[in-house]
Formats: sequence, structure tokens, C-alpha cells
Amino acid sequence: MNILFSEIAPNFLIQGFGLHQGENQTYIGKVGRQEVQLLPSLDELQTYEKDIKIFSVGLAPASNNFRPGDVLMNGSDDLLDRAFKAMDDIEQRCVVVSLISSQDSTHLYLSKEQMGPYVQDWKSRKASFLCLWMVEPIESEEQAKLVTILRKVILKD
Repeated sequence: MNILFSEIAPNFLIQGFGLHQGENQTYIGKVGRQEVQLLPSLDELQTYEKDIKIFSVGLAPASNNFRPGDVLMNGSDDLLDRAFKAMDDIEQRCVVVSLISSQDSTHLYLSKEQMGPYVQDWKSRKASFLCLWMVEPIESEEQAKLVTILRKVILKD
């Protein structure tokens, strides 16, 4: 099962993946043979079994380190590898970021306070997860890129 979550209005994911409303106000669908479910809140993840992949999308502010249109990523190694390949395919610039502030200048830090605890929990449980943040502004073209990247990563199985 692939779980999607969006910090931004999820209409582009619902349309991009052809999701339909299932029970409990969640949207469900399939990408190839892979089941996909869009959750309205990450708090609902506690009820799922271990064999899931978590995909979260959101926004990041432009800064000295990040340009508009960049995709910032954090995730488990298996899904980061797939995301790099997907982004190479569409020639999308991407940057791996840390959600924990560090003195190590090789790690670019992204302040996502609401996501930090979730990411730490997923890492400690060794869950497969991928967080993608598009540097603002995000228009329909950038939303389409996020859908394309997610679709390529999910279909890899």
C-alpha cells in the first residue's frame, strides 16, 4: 500500500492519480498494480500495518540555498534512490535536505517543524518513506512534475 499525504491542497494528486473517494473520506486508486491512498492527516498513519510506503509532498520557501522549482527531498534510502532516477529522467533539479539542524555544512537544513517528528518516527521504524517539497512558487507545471516523480517512484515495484 502506498500512502500519500499533501501539505498543500491535494486536488492535483487526486486528479493526477485518478483517485476516487473511498470510505472514511479518504481518496483511493491504483497506479499500475500499486494501491494508492491519500490521507487527510499523517496522524491517521498509526492505524496502518508495517508494509506501507509513505509519500509526502509540500512546499518549501525559496532561500539562499534553494531556487524556485527545486525539489527538496528526505526519505529512506530505497525511495531516495528511485526518486533520483525519476528526477534524472525528467531533468529535474533535486536536493536532499536534513530536517535536523546540524553544524555539518554538507547537510542543507530545511525547517519543517511539523514534519520533523513524523520523519524521525519513520526513520526509527525503518519505514519506506519519501518527502518531496517543491520550492515556491508552485504552479500547475510544478504540481505535474511532483505527480510524475511520485508515479515513477511508485511504479518501480
